[in-house]
Amino acid sequence: MVKIRAIVSAALALLMVLMMGVGRVEAAKVKKPLTYTPDQLEQIQEYATDLQAMRDRLPELGALVEQKDWTFARNFIHGPLGELRVKMQNVSRNLLADAQPGARKLAKDVFNDLIALDLAAQTSKAAVAQREYSTVIKDFDAFLALVPEAARPKPKPPEPVATEPETSFLQELLAPQTSDPAIVEEVAPTADETAPVDE
Repeated sequence: MVKIRAIVSAALALLMVLMMGVGRVEAAKVKKPLTYTPDQLEQIQEYATDLQAMRDRLPELGALVEQKDWTFARNFIHGPLGELRVKMQNVSRNLLADAQPGARKLAKDVFNDLIALDLAAQTSKAAVAQREYSTVIKDFDAFLALVPEAARPKPKPPEPVATEPETSFLQELLAPQTSDPAIVEEVAPTADETAPVDE
């Protein structure tokens, strides 16, 4: 009987040690907080502002693809968009843990879309280039949607296009004529000029 009690108490002691060990391991696996710190938000906003500036310029790339200007399209991909992947990775690293895998996947997708667009421009395949450009826009916007609202930069509003109001030929004809100050006004005839001439 004493042996059984000793075995049971040893088993209970071992179970308690195991439970405490598991508890410590769980405590060691501290998850990232579910909210962003002000420092995180500031850092994300810094990178996201650069990304938004790149996103605002994407219509320029779209116009080059539309015009089939392949040289300048490729220059745009390697020039203004050259640091895109690095900036996206910087944002991804600072997101909350549950958002990071999706952000990394979208960053990779955008990069692969640009590679495919570059290849289409290199081989002058207009239809493929148009499709890849649309995919870049979709994936880029999906990535920017992962940026927390507090750190999200506002997109640049489109600049208004200054246009003169169109007037038709008929409107120009019917418009009241204004006197040109350079033209000297006619002087009213004097009494001598209006008098009948004697023959």
